Amino acid sequence: MTRPRPDRPATIYDVAKASGVSHQTVSKVLRGLGGMRPETRERVEEALRRLNYRPNVGARELARSRNRRLGVVGYETFESSTSKVLRGVSEVAAAAGYLLEIVNVDPTGEVDSITESLERLNASDVAGVLATSPTRNVREALDRIEFRMPVFLDVNGDQAVSDDGTHRSISAGLVMDHLTALGHSRIAFVAGPEGWDSATNRETVYRERVEALGELPRILGRGDWSARSGYEAVREAQGLDDATAIFVANDRMALGVLRALAEHGIRIPNDMSVAGIDDIPEAAYFSPPLTSVHIDFTDAGQVAARSLLSLIEQPDGELPRYPQSRLIARSTTGPTA
Repeated sequence: MTRPRPDRPATIYDVAKASGVSHQTVSKVLRGLGGMRPETRERVEEALRRLNYRPNVGARELARSRNRRLGVVGYETFESSTSKVLRGVSEVAAAAGYLLEIVNVDPTGEVDSITESLERLNASDVAGVLATSPTRNVREALDRIEFRMPVFLDVNGDQAVSDDGTHRSISAGLVMDHLTALGHSRIAFVAGPEGWDSATNRETVYRERVEALGELPRILGRGDWSARSGYEAVREAQGLDDATAIFVANDRMALGVLRALAEHGIRIPNDMSVAGIDDIPEAAYFSPPLTSVHIDFTDAGQVAARSLLSLIEQPDGELPRYPQSRLIARSTTGPTA
C-alpha cells in the first residue's frame, strides 16, 4: 500500500498511487468534475479518506500571487517532438503574459540529480511547473517533492488510463488497428528505451494486442529513439522470417528499420509491413514513405500550457482536451500476402 512519508501530508500523487489512477484524475475528483466511471471516483475518494488528504489552500493562494513565470522541465534530446512541444508551451505562455524558466534534466539520469533540479524550481517564484514527456525517474523525483505550486505532467494526449490504473498509448492502438485490419497477426515490435512513459505505454498496447490475436510478442530489440538503434535492432534480430509486419515505437527508429530490411533483401510492403509513430516531417519522404500516427506536438504543448494555467488561475475549471492523433497510411504497409 502506498503511504506518504510520516513527516509530510499526503499529496495528490500519493492519492493517485494509492488509487491506481493519474494525478489528473485525482484533481478532477477534488474539483467535482465528471468524465470517469463511478467505481473510479469511489476508489479515489476512498484513498483520499484513507490518507487523510487535505488540499493545500495556502500553496494555491501563494501560486496565484507569484511572478508570472512558469517552470518547465525540459530534456536535451535530438527529438524534434520535444522542441515542438516547447514551442507550443512558449506560445501560450507568452500570450498569457508568462515567461518560461526551463530546467533541462537527463530524463533517464539519477533520480537524486533530477530531484535536485526540481527542488530549485520549487524554491523559485514560478507560478506552476510543467513536466513534458515524463519518464519513470522524473515521476519518482516529482513524487519526492511537496510542491508549493501546481504541477502538470504533459503526456501529449497519447495516454489513456484504464480503471485498473494501467496506462496505454492511444497511438499504438491506432497502429495495431491498422495492421490487423490488413490481416497481420504475426507482428514484431521495436521498443523504445526503458523508463520512458511513452515507450512503456506503446509496448503495453503492442503486447496486449498480439496476445489477444493468439500470438506471442516478438520484441526485436529496444532502441533509444534514434535511427541507428532501429537499424541495429533489426540487423541483429532473429526470427524475422516469421513476422509479416513490424511496429516501431517511433519514426526515427523506423528509418533505421527500413534500411536494415532493405539490406536483408526484404521488400516493403510486399514481404513486410512497417509502421511508426510521431509522423515526423521526413516520414513522407522515407523510401518508401512511412505509415505513421500523426501527433501534433505543437498543439499538444499548447494544451499542456493551458492546462497548467487553468490549474493556476481557474483551479475549478475543466481542463482543455488534447488534439486527437490520427493514422496516416502510406506505402510501407499493405495486406498480408
